[in-house]
Amino acid sequence: MKKTTKFRVIFGVLALALCLSSCNMLVKAEERSSLGFTVSPANQRILLVPGQKYETSVAVSSPNDSTVDLKYSVSVGSFSLRGSEGGKDIYDGDVDLSTTTSYNQIKDWITLGKDSGTVAPNSTDEVPFTINVPEDAPAGGQYATIIVSDNTEGAGENEEGKSSIKNIMHIASIIYADVAGETREEGAILENNIPSFILNNNLEATSMVRNDGNVHTDASYVLQVWPLFGGEEVCTNEEKPATSLIMPETERYHTESCQLSPIGIFRAKQTVKLFGEESVIEKLVFVCPIWLLFLILFVIAALVIWIVMKIRAGKKNSKKTEE
Repeated sequence: MKKTTKFRVIFGVLALALCLSSCNMLVKAEERSSLGFTVSPANQRILLVPGQKYETSVAVSSPNDSTVDLKYSVSVGSFSLRGSEGGKDIYDGDVDLSTTTSYNQIKDWITLGKDSGTVAPNSTDEVPFTINVPEDAPAGGQYATIIVSDNTEGAGENEEGKSSIKNIMHIASIIYADVAGETREEGAILENNIPSFILNNNLEATSMVRNDGNVHTDASYVLQVWPLFGGEEVCTNEEKPATSLIMPETERYHTESCQLSPIGIFRAKQTVKLFGEESVIEKLVFVCPIWLLFLILFVIAALVIWIVMKIRAGKKNSKKTEE
């Protein structure tokens, strides 16, 4: 056999092996990509009565492109939006599903209809659960989560299936419950601020609200910005105000943004509402990019130096005249 023919055969075998290996990797990747799932509803808002039973469920669905059976487990967790800053409970963007407080006792009232299951490709499975509300249940908000975890074989492993750390996918359905009884809707708007001067064109209006009550509520935020001399609004969410969920006995910081032109003067107004209270702030906002600020400072410094030099030159001339 000629050398050229041998090389062609070897090259062909290597190419075939590479193709088979790539196909195998694609199959594995496809199998793993099909392991995603959804849980619905994402949240439930329910009213509970002490001494009564409430029955509901969540649905676990496999994705449309699923090729394998989804095996999952179910557990009950707490739910809070709490962070810590200066000794105060302030929402910092993290969700806590494990800490027990007076506002997530409900997790101990929940009985799952099953703690695991299997969903065939392109199918949905129901997970029923019952909430047995104690006679002495405290009035006000109670919060918990139904956590569904992916236990499908191979889920969370790398392409070779040899990962030393397995990342398990978890999805939670949140329960926002109000227990009937004496509730308190108390709170305060602690801060409402718009900066007067910004170095870039991103205006950020901030606020801080506090919920002193025993029920959750939504705070609303409206930011409106106009050019200095009338004209159409540059930004407004007046028709659809932004909202944020404020849990009982917590504070929450919020930011509303508006993109402005790089240079200019604008009129801005922010309205914050909580429990019927309203806070309104209006300000003139000067937008001055940092390069322009340095240019202005340079011109002012040059002008000062020029004036000083002129004064000195004038004094020298007056001395010569006197002589």
